[in-house]
Amino acid sequence: MRLSQIALSVSDVRRSQRWYREVLGLEPSGGTSLFAGPLSSMVQGVPRSASTCWWLVDRQELFQVELFEFRSPLVRALPADWRPSDIGYTTVSFAVDDLDTALERTRDSGTPPLTEPIGAAGDRRACVRDRDGVLVELMEEDPREPSNRPRPRPEIPAVARAVTLSVPDMERSRRFFIDVLGLSVAAGVELHRPEHEALWGLGDATSERLCLWADDFLVELVSYSDPAPRPWPEGYRISDLGLLNMAFGFRDRHGFDDAVRRCREAGFEGNGPPLHLGAWSVIYVNDDQGFSVELLHVQPWYERQMGFRPRPTPRVAPFTGRTPARTVRQSRGFGKAIITGAAGGIGRELARLTAEDGTSLLLVDRPGSALGDVADELSGTDVETREADFSDLETLDGAAAALVAEHPDIDLVIAGAGLDRAQSMLEFDWRQAREDFDVNALSNLVLLSHVAPALAEWGGGHVTAIASLAGLVGMPYEAAYSGSKAALATFAQSARAELEPRGITFTEVFPGFVDTPMFRANAFKHTYSVAPRDAAELIYVATLKRRERLGFPAVEYARARLAAMLPARIRDPLTRSAMDPPRDIQSSR
Repeated sequence: MRLSQIALSVSDVRRSQRWYREVLGLEPSGGTSLFAGPLSSMVQGVPRSASTCWWLVDRQELFQVELFEFRSPLVRALPADWRPSDIGYTTVSFAVDDLDTALERTRDSGTPPLTEPIGAAGDRRACVRDRDGVLVELMEEDPREPSNRPRPRPEIPAVARAVTLSVPDMERSRRFFIDVLGLSVAAGVELHRPEHEALWGLGDATSERLCLWADDFLVELVSYSDPAPRPWPEGYRISDLGLLNMAFGFRDRHGFDDAVRRCREAGFEGNGPPLHLGAWSVIYVNDDQGFSVELLHVQPWYERQMGFRPRPTPRVAPFTGRTPARTVRQSRGFGKAIITGAAGGIGRELARLTAEDGTSLLLVDRPGSALGDVADELSGTDVETREADFSDLETLDGAAAALVAEHPDIDLVIAGAGLDRAQSMLEFDWRQAREDFDVNALSNLVLLSHVAPALAEWGGGHVTAIASLAGLVGMPYEAAYSGSKAALATFAQSARAELEPRGITFTEVFPGFVDTPMFRANAFKHTYSVAPRDAAELIYVATLKRRERLGFPAVEYARARLAAMLPARIRDPLTRSAMDPPRDIQSSR
């Protein structure tokens, strides 16, 4: 099994390519902007995937460094407190001809080594972070397996030698990489000794390490006991900045198919079926601990086109530098935001996104919610939390007045508080329904009655009202929810018509099923769900762009709009078929 690729998600592909060329002397080997659309999403397991991909080669045959700049979806940076003991791909190691020269280049590039080199002459090494914080180890030693992969480009002064993974369970990793993929134990090879932990700031760490040969490339598995490793970040995607995955390459289709078969038989599935495109085939397989591994078959005659041999950097790269983070997010952000329902699934993710862009936050949710946990996650950001009972409009009125008086510079409101409690019309509790209307609709009018004058005086601002697809058409057992969400959307439309000349814009949002506790307890058939992070990113980008309306998923939004236009004799059987009410409601029928 030959390791053929190390892939990274980068914030600026031009800048990252320049760093790896100037510091390590790697050579460009082409690139593409065609990794986009449904097929790319299927292979990578990334929603709405679209990226620019550039390749670099080192000395060795059939190996590349692959740089992805994702323009969709939004990507997260490495956490500020990330440590190489945290679960995930952590480090890529390069052997270099002249360590002192390489370190001088890192200093010239503005990314100096984390420490001075350690080790005796001929065995020295140091560690740096690339432009996006990825750990890159530079070594004088060049560990090789006896078979020795050909190195047709000796003029390149660096060669990738290892990739390191911090794994939660060593035995499960052994099973996947040895028993299933077929890597062999690198007997007698000790890539890192305890003293090397100081290179990346873990000088007192305790860990178990295992080195495996992938052809003559080392895969190092590390299981830390101290410090205790933190799990993958909540909502993590491989498109988030950092080491993305590694790829095992095959020059014959039979070897590729056999590896895919072994993975399936062992219970390790890909994000989709293998994609066969004539001269090459690909699948991204996921192990049982969250690691993405690519299996890649490329016909030898097509290797140059796939970036395994030197080629010029693409002259035309229309999408580089056009990621949302570098266009919309940097140019159209907000100063201070109120987010209601901030402890819920969507609200929490929206708080993270706005905080990433430096927005000061006023987070509001009901008493007893996990607001404190959200604030703790956003440490280092200007965050205030307030508890409010959205069903007590009189108390909310006073709290909103005080909040706006204290923070007159608010320029964004995200109305995300919501409540969904199904009822049968045969046993209808109108008091409960009134409370649902208070939370879902009227509380937002109370808030807006104080915020709108402040926004007008401030010179403008934006309000995002999170309604629901259920607000587009009345759903059985959901009279209060459908009605209140429709009211919220109409409130936004009315306010827009009046206030837009004053610079106050509105976005109405109609989400489908989002995987939150409220969704899991509602009366609908759960035919699909959108992850909270995916939903929040769609909402946030629409907010930044000041879109008037957003509905998702697109197909479900179109169906709801169409259903609202149908005659009742056609629409009502369709809406009834979409429901799965609780038994206590069913018994009333």
